[in-house]
Amino acid sequence: MNNTIVITPNVINTLRSLPYDRRLSVASALAGEMLLGAGVSDDMDAEDAMVYSILRFYVRQASERYNKA
Repeated sequence: MNNTIVITPNVINTLRSLPYDRRLSVASALAGEMLLGAGVSDDMDAEDAMVYSILRFYVRQASERYNKA
């Protein structure tokens, strides 16, 4: 893998603020995609999917910024 994955304090703090089950679901989906290249499973509920997509955007944005520098 040639690119660095950047997880900002904002992403970590958001994950920590979630209820335990939601935190596990979202963090597992992020790790699965970012580290393993796995797709997101369809068993996430709508709220988990929304939080995941927002955090995924922030991680990708920060990673792109870092990797361009």
